[in-house]
This record gives sequence, C-alpha cells and structure tokens, in this order.
Amino acid sequence: MLYLGLKYLHVIAAIFLFGFGMGSYLYLIAASRTRNPQVIAHVARMVVRYDTWITTPAGFIQIITGYLLLKLTGLALTTAWVTTALVIFLCVGLLWLPVLVLQKRLHGLASTAVEAGQGLDERYLPVYRKWFWMGVCGFSGMFVIVMIMVTKMTPWQWAGLVLS
Repeated sequence: MLYLGLKYLHVIAAIFLFGFGMGSYLYLIAASRTRNPQVIAHVARMVVRYDTWITTPAGFIQIITGYLLLKLTGLALTTAWVTTALVIFLCVGLLWLPVLVLQKRLHGLASTAVEAGQGLDERYLPVYRKWFWMGVCGFSGMFVIVMIMVTKMTPWQWAGLVLS
C-alpha cells in the first residue's frame, strides 16, 4: 500500500509539474504576443506565483517520492533508465531558477511600462526570447523523462528498437 501511495503522489506531482508548468508557459507566450503591457504584467505575475508555489514544490515532491520508490523497490540509482531520467531531470531543474528569474524580469518590465503609461521597451524582447528557448529546452527534457518513466527505457534503447 505504501508503494501505491508513493507512486500516486509521484504521478500527481508529475502532472502538476508538467501541467502547471506548460500552462504557465503557454499563457505567458500568449500574453507576450499581445504586446500589451497590462496583459503581460497581469499574466506574468500569476505565472510567477503559480510556478513558485505549485510547480516548484511539485518538483521537490518528484525527487522525494522518486527516491523513496527506488528505496522501496530496491532498484539501484545506477539502473540505466533511472540514471538517465535523473540526469535529464537535474538539467531541467537547472533551467528552472533562471526561468523564474526571467519571468520576474518580464513582469517587472511590463509593470514598469504600465506605470509609465508606455509600451514595452526594447529590453523586453531579448529577455522573452531567452525565457522562451529555455522553456523549449526544459519541456523537451520533460517529454523525454515521461517517455523514460513509462517505458523504463533510455533514449538510446528506444533508438535501438526503432532501428532494428
């Protein structure tokens, strides 16, 4: 029963991590495309809030429940698919703090424009582009992790199946 409870928490945390993360990402993309500082400021404030209070804790729950599941099942951390997923997870996690910082900067730039009654200044687009591409990298890694978790195979094992 403990195993099923931990696995349930692990899956729910993955849903929150991926779902809230992707939702926040898409909403901020949509808001930025309007070029309306009021819309961007509002959406960016909510994105920062949700990513800080929901998505980030879900990532920590993933780590804790994943570790406990490994211990409970006796699966070694050095098992190829586990190590691969963990390395990718850590790489995605290393993108996370800069992404939060960039989101806060996007919010600040939009809020400043609203307060001044002006449009976005030229600093917004370079910050947005950096944030956007970090998101592409992060979510690509998350898609791969989900595939690893479902198949319990590494990407090179998938390639071997496809090429054989």
